[in-house]
Parts: sequence; C-alpha cells; structure tokens
Amino acid sequence: MARTMRKRGNGEGTIYYSEATKKWVGQVTLGRDGNGKQIRKSLYGDTRKEVKDKMEQIQREMQDGTDVTNKLSIVDIAEEIRELKYNTNSIKRASYIRIGESIDIMKKILPFANIPIQNVTRSIINMQSQTLTSYSQSVITKVWQQLQGAFNEARIRDIVDKNPFDLKGYIMKPKSSKPTKEIDALTVEEEERFIKELDKGYDDYTIVFYIAIYTGMRISEILALKREDIDFENKKIYVRKTLSHVDKGRILLENTTKTYAGMRDVPILNALYDKLLEYKIDKKRGFLFLKNGNFIHATSFNSRFQKLCKNADIRVYKKKVGIKGGRKTKTVYQCNITKSKVNTHMLRHTFATRCIENGVSPVVLQRILGHKDIQVTLNTYTSVFHEFKEKEIEKINSIF
Repeated sequence: MARTMRKRGNGEGTIYYSEATKKWVGQVTLGRDGNGKQIRKSLYGDTRKEVKDKMEQIQREMQDGTDVTNKLSIVDIAEEIRELKYNTNSIKRASYIRIGESIDIMKKILPFANIPIQNVTRSIINMQSQTLTSYSQSVITKVWQQLQGAFNEARIRDIVDKNPFDLKGYIMKPKSSKPTKEIDALTVEEEERFIKELDKGYDDYTIVFYIAIYTGMRISEILALKREDIDFENKKIYVRKTLSHVDKGRILLENTTKTYAGMRDVPILNALYDKLLEYKIDKKRGFLFLKNGNFIHATSFNSRFQKLCKNADIRVYKKKVGIKGGRKTKTVYQCNITKSKVNTHMLRHTFATRCIENGVSPVVLQRILGHKDIQVTLNTYTSVFHEFKEKEIEKINSIF
C-alpha cells in the first residue's frame, strides 16, 4: 500500500495535510545550527489557515530580529524529528502515530516540554515527571525516549550544553504506580483443551489460531500472510509484513514488521504442517485471510478466542443463576464472555512458555518471536525463566 498521501495547499509549498495525523502541517526554516544544519520547526493545526497564521507569526518575529531558535521546546524538536524520520521512511506510519501519542502526553502532562528547551533544568524534569506515574511503564518508557531524543538533538545543534539524560542518576525515570502485568499463558492442560476445541473445525479462520499457538506469531502478522510466505518444502513461514490499526478502525498493511528483527523465518512444526494441509492453505492464492476482499481487524479474533475458551471451559467468568422448572428452582452456571480476561496474545505467550519449559535457549526464542534484542525476551519472560530455573535446580538436587 502506498505511503501517506500529502495534500499541499495552493501555492503553499511548506504546508501539507497529513493523512496519518489528520492535521495540517507546516514546516519553516528558522536558521542553521553551529554545524550548518538547518533548524526547522513543525507547526500543526486543524485547518490550513491555522498553520499559515502560525508560520506568518514566526516569520514576523524573524523579521523583527527575534532569535526564534531560542524558543524551540522539547515538543517542537520531538515533532520535527518525527516528521524527518517519517518523510525519510525511517519509521512506519504506525510508529509515526504512536510517537505522536507520546508527544501529546508530553504536551498535556509535562509543562517543561512546552518551554524553550535551554530553560529546562534537572529539578524541573524530576519534579514534573512524577505526574507520569499514573501511566503504564510502557507509556512512560515511550515518553522518556522522546525526551532523551529531543535533548540529544538540541545538544547536537548547540542549543544546550549537555544532555541531562546522558548522566547516570542525574534524571530519575518515574516508575508506574500501576501493577506490573504478569505474562499470561495457557497452562499445559488448558492448551490441550484449547487445541481439542480447535480440532472441532469451526470455520476457515480456525487455522489462524493453530498458526498462533504453534509459531508464537502475532495475530496481525498472521493476517498479513500471503500464500508465497508459506514454504511447505522447507517448512518455514516468512514473516515480512504486518497489519496496523490506525484511526477510526482503519487497517493498514505495513510492508515491514513491527521491528527489523520482526522480519524472520519461523519454523513450521509438524503439528502445524498437517493443519495447514488440512485447511488447504497450499491450494490458496494471494492473501490468505481476507473477508469480502478486505483485511480483517485483529481485535475481532479476540471475541472468537473468548468463545473458543468458553467452550473449552478455559478461564470463563461464571455466575450462579436460578432457573424455575415446575415446582423446583434449578441452580446452573451461566458464562459471561464479555467479562472474560483471555485474549489472543496469550497464544504467543503460551508458545514462548512451552519453549522455555522445554529448554529452548533465550537466543533461539528471541529469533523465533522477532524481538529486537535478547533483553526484550529476557525481560518479557523473566518469571517463566525463573520458574524453569527452579525446576532445573530440583532436577540437580535429585541427582545428588
């Protein structure tokens, strides 16, 4: 699919409409830094006129001799970096949107992100950053990356003397007040019941769940597969694309995966090989999982997964209800799917957990899952590795 289309205003070469953000964007050159690199500022607005007015205001200030480069904030620099990365194809549209979400949090929650960056001090950062603790640790980390990146760029341009984030212990990264989510995988018994339920063969999309539990692939990666990505001869699945969900539920096919490491070759286990043939994947052409010619929203598989788990009696929410029959009231258990805690990502965790339990090395698991580095794998499955280690120690104890 083509990249975001940019609509330029009539005669306004530096103003365009971004389909990715649904906003008008203007870019103005403020001057050059000490290294001769252009200093550009990105401006945003809901209308072209709003952006044009902002640009004209900056141009008036420059004509009056005002050094507008001294007014660049963390948000200004972060937005400029985001635009540059997107326009040079360094990041995908989904990443462009996610970075924008982090910048929006900085705008609203961190007052220091909106003042000239050279006026931001260590004490201001440490004090105001405490407001981030109400967010998840994942969100905090993403915001922190934008703060660090903005200061690094400001240091390169000689706008600031140093990047405070480079000094260990100088800036304290907040910790989320929210409880850490434990990795939630199906137990061996639950997995057996789930596969037994799948074997009943609900519809043509049931194979998606087989692929997920036998490969650890993300649902969005599976739904982007084409027939040529399935190599029956070498028993491999070539993961090269993924689906992204952008604003208003739109689905976008990304020609690269979530990370560079995500582009990988996943082995087809014997159990999956048989299922792929059973569902006649070898006979198909083009994209494997379309509905009425369109891509399927990955989240729609959550409700399918919940129904499968309900039928397999896996972590369903039950409540007692009384049903009157004749003179007696019969007590039965009624399942409520909407309150179910299960989700399709559990299948990825289930695959990884079974691998760890059976002694697969972290490096091999990292490559199969497509994590960008080994630390992501170790951090994600810390509790599972720890539990496996304890069991291995028990085996050693039994030897002696």
